[in-house]
Amino acid sequence: YYGTVGILYNKNVVDKEDLADGWELLRNPKYKDDIYMYDSERDSFMIALKALGYSMNSTNENQINRAYRWLVNQRDTMNPVYVTDDVIDNMISGNKSIAVVYSGDGALIMSENSDMDFFEPDQGTNVWTDCMVITKDCENTELAHQFINFLCDADNAYINTQYVGYSSAVQPAYELMRDDDYAGINAYVPRTGYEQDEVFTYQSNEIREIYSELWTRSKAY
Repeated sequence: YYGTVGILYNKNVVDKEDLADGWELLRNPKYKDDIYMYDSERDSFMIALKALGYSMNSTNENQINRAYRWLVNQRDTMNPVYVTDDVIDNMISGNKSIAVVYSGDGALIMSENSDMDFFEPDQGTNVWTDCMVITKDCENTELAHQFINFLCDADNAYINTQYVGYSSAVQPAYELMRDDDYAGINAYVPRTGYEQDEVFTYQSNEIREIYSELWTRSKAY
């Protein structure tokens, strides 16, 4: 699959005009106590860095610390709830009005709750792909290749994308995706080619430790 990270919101609660703020919507005091943040170190720092106009792959400690303060300010003023996959059921149930979600989860939620919509902020976001790898100590590489080929078969990949709501990165399967699978659900086929979007790059151990420590501190009430 491939996808993006975006903001899922309740159309009946969130003012359309506020979407122009992009990631700063997550610090709008009108929506205090009404936000789910995805409990992901890199994605959360991506949000803060993009909101500040920086690259989400920044290794500049001043920029990273500014992003940390952005997250602390959000925590202190907005009282967000940090979640992972439980965001799906919670947003289907309408327990909060705003959530940071992966696009495919957004598509699934929107297919179950028509009050929800999805957008990717103009400041840019993370574009990602799911990948399969074979470990170097694999004892049956032939079977591993067969399994990967099975999942990359156009028909099988198409069935999978219909089931989970994530867009297929297998080109023939992508071309099979019908409008009526997730009709009117923009999260099903997220944007590509937008110049402000980025792909995560490898972090050195030193930079990774900085992010990890600050992320732990940013969630500590």
